[in-house]
Amino acid sequence: MNAKLVPAGVAVAASVGLAVAIGGASAEARPAASHAIERAPAVVALPQRAKVDPNRYPFGAPTGPADYEVPPPPEQPTLVPTIGTKTTQRLYGSTPFQEAVSVTQHIWPAALPENAPGENDNDPDRPWALTLITPDDPLTGITATPLIHFPDDAPVLYVTKDGIPQITLNEIKRLGDTGISRYHNIDAFLVGAAANSAVERQLKDIGLKYVTVTAPTVPELADKVDRLYGSIENPDTGVADMGNAMQNVMIGSLDGTDYRYLLPATHWVAHMASGLLWVNRDSVPEATVRALQRRDGAARIYLFGGPEQISSAVARELSRHGTVIRITNDDIVAFNSDPKDNPVDTAIAFAKMWDPTGMVGWKITGPGHGFTLVHIDDWQGAVASAPLSHLGFHAPLLLTKSPTTLPTAVDGYLRSVAPTFLTTPADGPYNMTYVIGSWSRISWPLQAHVDYVSEMANRRLWNQNTGGRYGDTSE
Repeated sequence: MNAKLVPAGVAVAASVGLAVAIGGASAEARPAASHAIERAPAVVALPQRAKVDPNRYPFGAPTGPADYEVPPPPEQPTLVPTIGTKTTQRLYGSTPFQEAVSVTQHIWPAALPENAPGENDNDPDRPWALTLITPDDPLTGITATPLIHFPDDAPVLYVTKDGIPQITLNEIKRLGDTGISRYHNIDAFLVGAAANSAVERQLKDIGLKYVTVTAPTVPELADKVDRLYGSIENPDTGVADMGNAMQNVMIGSLDGTDYRYLLPATHWVAHMASGLLWVNRDSVPEATVRALQRRDGAARIYLFGGPEQISSAVARELSRHGTVIRITNDDIVAFNSDPKDNPVDTAIAFAKMWDPTGMVGWKITGPGHGFTLVHIDDWQGAVASAPLSHLGFHAPLLLTKSPTTLPTAVDGYLRSVAPTFLTTPADGPYNMTYVIGSWSRISWPLQAHVDYVSEMANRRLWNQNTGGRYGDTSE
């Protein structure tokens, strides 16, 4: 075992279960879960004589359950078919466990044998590891997401404080991760309350090697995750960087539900090597200071939210450790007064922005891109869907507050980046939006609306006044 790969303060046990022994996160450092786990509703058929809207069903409403079922491939009987349209794909889940499995089943076919050529290349058929968390702690869940990115390639799956549910255990077996070659062939990170004896016992029973990553508080946990990921991604200094010496850090506020502002960062850190740390509105935890000090004044620090979430005094304190950039819908040149910040607008601002120095931001202001749409109350779906920004369409996060209607800003943004054509729609490009969760989170009519506003349109029509072409994306 190469001791140089182990970050300072991490105790490693030489057994099937490796332990990064750092204590357990305190309950008072965590907000309560944002929603109870939903149960999948039974299929309810409309009575044949039911009164229906003739504008929606001009020939009468269809009745009964689905006319046929799509069976999973016989090679992988646990795969769950999902519902898509021209420009959307539903990754269904009525529980966080289902949401996470829908994401991993979409991204990693795991159809090739573990020793197949290319399994350790940058676009593998199966993941290299797993990140296990519990669905009752948003701060810990968000904090764990840097572990998703390469060279860990460790998507999120949910477990409980009492063990691994069957749906998650089946998916762990289906995925058959390869282990992280750069880190002792570890198969799983057990973060926060996921590091419990029941989970550890089940992983040992099926032969997985794991590390546990826990800490007394969330800021300390973020510091531990930062050190662990940095030691794997950049063992020379132990600090994650972009390969060009840029040491980017995403920072959110611990106060109340302000963690929602940082949800878009979960998709970014799954996409690019970055740190993810926490502050309070009016103070900086010592653990966060330690993590920034490791960057020797070279940190590029991105604050998610306005001064009501992270105060100007905190921003000034953080600037002692590097350059501070605030992710917000404010424009200090265009606006006479600060606009009111909210998580929905912050997510759009991050999807549009581009900082060339830090190489941070999605710079999506034209068509030809992917998006992930999650209900703002479903932090579990936001965290679990972060791998959609890691592989495939690299789809940044957008938020909706209603299961039936898009926020005006999101609707306008999707229309502004919808593709149009001058000669032929076959030239593309095309957009894709992943819709995460159950029908009660984001309804079928809302998914259909997203498809409608995202479809290719004819730029030559006299009344076509939205959308663009691929070259319209900002440079």
